[in-house]
Order: sequence, then structure tokens, then C-alpha cells
Amino acid sequence: MNLSLYIARKLTAESGHSFTERIIRIASASVAISIAVMLLSIGIVKGFQKEIKEKVIGFNGHVIIKNLDLNHSGELVLFPKSQSFLKKIKQLPYVKSIVPFCQKPGILRTATDAEGIQCKGVVPGYGSIFINKQITKGRGLENNDSTDLNEILISETTANRLKLDTGQRVELYFIHEGQIRRRKPKICGIYNTGINEIDKNWVLADIRMIQRIYTQGYDSINGFEVYLSSLDNLKDKTKAIDEELGTSLTAQSVNETYFQIFQWLSLLDMNVLVIIFLMVIVSVVNMMTALLVLIIDRTPMIGLLKAMGSRNKLIRQLFLYNGAKYLFRGLILGNIIGLGLGFIQNQWGLIKLNEQTYYLNKVPFFISLQDILMINGLTFVVCILLLTIPAMYVARIQPVKAIGFN
Repeated sequence: MNLSLYIARKLTAESGHSFTERIIRIASASVAISIAVMLLSIGIVKGFQKEIKEKVIGFNGHVIIKNLDLNHSGELVLFPKSQSFLKKIKQLPYVKSIVPFCQKPGILRTATDAEGIQCKGVVPGYGSIFINKQITKGRGLENNDSTDLNEILISETTANRLKLDTGQRVELYFIHEGQIRRRKPKICGIYNTGINEIDKNWVLADIRMIQRIYTQGYDSINGFEVYLSSLDNLKDKTKAIDEELGTSLTAQSVNETYFQIFQWLSLLDMNVLVIIFLMVIVSVVNMMTALLVLIIDRTPMIGLLKAMGSRNKLIRQLFLYNGAKYLFRGLILGNIIGLGLGFIQNQWGLIKLNEQTYYLNKVPFFISLQDILMINGLTFVVCILLLTIPAMYVARIQPVKAIGFN
């Protein structure tokens, strides 16, 4: 039988003084609050990163293949749609799909206003991948392979600014080789991604409408969007794709395309690390204080155990077992609070956000099992290791003075 564990089970807060009992409860509560705060911090930041990355990737893909050109006007150079490298890239294990696109800067004009836009031509089925989920009014592009579609999707930002609605026809003007090309499509739907960099600039159309602005055929495009299985090792995956393209084309990751957004998201990780560090410190200090109070309160018992021949190691283990028990209670309660609040927020979205500022209309929450285990394991291990410091006070207690301690 483990004697120190047996005595620790008998040594409960209820058998001690009310002051000690309150101190221990406060310490357990502080651990619970710290764990809840850490779980919520990680869950909210991970949720932000996941939701925003999914929106950006859904609109652009993980990697864009385009002509190697230094032109920054927003008009990409055309190249043939049929490429020998496509088969090799599709065979890469992390590549899910490759989608061609064609884009052209132009002017969207109504009876009273005009605005510069980027018109992106997409292939049949593109809308079902991402943009249809973002439609707030109307429907997505119902393009097919047999006929050209004279319809467009505009953002809610553009619709509000130009006072447009579904069913209306607008005029699009493009300049190509010194000539003005005019189109008069109908607005079939209005979307809202929440990403201002996308919503304020882009109009979606059938890829063939944009191709016919450049040429009379459908064999030329401005690029390919490559969708991968995940964002992991994106730099290496982009490099591997780029090596298959030859000298005239280049592969650019979504991190480079939307550098500012991804840079902002990466800065959030530092905030989480600071919060975790501070919360672990709070947990450790409170548990150390509680254990020290418990040792002082049990000084007569320690003296009696020493007088009966117990070693300092056994008595230290006794109090460490008690500290671990109260720490474990705090961890359980903290997980219930933190994960419970996160679940409630995901289900009902009680906390709202300004979408123009934060790209989302409510606080997201996403946390993996790995993150939960990491937070709990880190807190438990650090607290137990540092609880040995107050436990060392046991060695300084002398049996004669301790038995008469009041």
C-alpha cells in the first residue's frame, strides 16, 4: 500500500479549518478560470483563423498559377488553357482540384454611378465550391458548357454602394487593345464574404464572357486556382508545384496573394501565447499558496508523523497528492466552463462582431482535441513541478515544535 496516498485520501479540506478550506476552494476556482480563459482564447483565435482562411481560400484557392509577369495593373497575361503540367500536378497527393479562371479589370456602370471593378470569370461548378454559401440574395451562376451566360454575381458592398438589386441589368465596360468592349449582364445574385478586400473589388461572371473580351475563342485563360488538402507546409507545396511549370508561369500561394490578412492572423498567435503564459502563472501561484496554507494548517500532524518515523519524502508526497487532487478538480471545472461557453457561442452566436472590421459577424470558436490536451497537460505538469517548492517546507518542520503548534 502507498502510505502517503492513503493518508492523502483521508486528509480532506472538510476536516480542516474553514479558512484553509476557503483558500483551497479559491485556488481550485482560479485554476478553473485560468483553464477556461486559455481554452476560450485558443478556440476564438483558431476559429478566427479557420473561418477567414476558408473564405480567402474558397475565393482564390490555395495556390494560383499565372503568367510570370511584373505587371501590377490587375490584368494578367493570357496563356493557353491546355497545359502539359496539369496531369503531373493533379497526381500530387495533396492536390484536390485545379480550376481555370479568367479575369479582367473594368467599369461597372449604372444610370447614375460608375465604379471600377475586377471581373472574374469562373467555370461551371465553381459556385458550388464556395461562393454559393456566401449568397445573401438571389442565386449563384447557373453556367453550363453549352451556352454563354450573360449573368453576374456582385457583392453586397457593391450593391449597396450603387443601389443595385437582383434581376437588374448593368453595363460593364472593358478596354482591350485600345477598344472598348461592352457587356450588359443581369445580376443573378448578391454575395457577402465579409472580406473587404474581396467584396469591394470583385464581380463574378461566366468564364466564357471574359474570354470573349480577350479573344473569339475559349482556349485562353489568365490562370489556374489549385485547391489543396490543407494549408500545412504550403510554402513547400507551392514550390513543388512551381517546379512543374517551366519558365513562363509561376505559382503563388494564398499567403503571398493576401499577405496582409495572413500576417494579421499570425500575429494573433502571439496574443494567445501571452494569455497562456499569464494564466499558467496565475494557476501556479494560487496552487502554491493553497498548498503552503494546507501545510501550515497541518503542522501538528506533520510533527506527529515525523515523531513516528515518517521521512520527509513521504510527507512531501502526501501534500503533493492533495495538491494534484485540487488541481485536477480545477482542470475538470475549467474544461466544462470553457468548452461549454464555446459550444454555446457556436450554436447561438450570442457575441456579435462588426463584419467590416473583423471579417466575421460573430465570434467563432474552434478547438481541436490536441489543443485541449496540450493546455491541460501543460498546466498540470507545470503546477505539479512547482508545487514541490512549498512541499519542501516540510523538511524544516521540527517534530517537538510542530506537535505543540497552535
